[in-house]
Amino acid sequence: IIRKTYPQLSELIDRSVEIYTQAIRGAKFNESKYVWKFPSGAKIYFGSMQHAKDRIKYQGKRYDFIGFDELTHFSEYSFFYMLSRNRTMCGIKPYVRATCNPDADSWVAEFIKWWIDQDTGYPIPERSGKIRWMVRLNEVIYWFDTRQEAIDAAIENGIDYKKAVIMAKSVTFIASTLQDNKILMKNDPGYMANLMALALVERERLLYGNWKIKAAAGLMFKRTKVNMLETLP
Repeated sequence: IIRKTYPQLSELIDRSVEIYTQAIRGAKFNESKYVWKFPSGAKIYFGSMQHAKDRIKYQGKRYDFIGFDELTHFSEYSFFYMLSRNRTMCGIKPYVRATCNPDADSWVAEFIKWWIDQDTGYPIPERSGKIRWMVRLNEVIYWFDTRQEAIDAAIENGIDYKKAVIMAKSVTFIASTLQDNKILMKNDPGYMANLMALALVERERLLYGNWKIKAAAGLMFKRTKVNMLETLP
């Protein structure tokens, strides 16, 4: 499970302590190495990648699951490098999950744009959770509706069949807002008011999931609500 810096992991680690110490007898957390060890032999690592050069820490590693928290904080390069570490020998099908808040200027906005209404910036409800397939060739991503279409396209670009089958990756985007977090809404109903009190741009991003809105003249502060000084005091 990765965040950009180790300090940003503190909330996730604290939550993991709440869950694993109660649910799994014998689970132990190594605070110096940021790793959980379980009686079964399974491990969960917490890691960081603040800069692209930090990828060296993960060379040669093998992870059945990789989780990115706040994917928009990572570069596209870092994401696809870690994707190469997503492999296994234990029989679990390797997979990646990522969470994030909207950021119109991030590479993620382009990556998931099929799931987003490009006029309004809001997720398209009927596309949420719908799987698409991608093939990445020479750092360019090609999208397809079916796995077979993705395989065929790779073959047409000179990739042999066995490699083409492996290269086809499934991707989906699941839209979610605060209203979907039933437990938080129940335990802290006032949090909704906190988000509603934000300035327009941040409110649209964090409360309503708007992937297109950007800071612009008139959006951050309403002129009618600001006392303008014509001369320096």
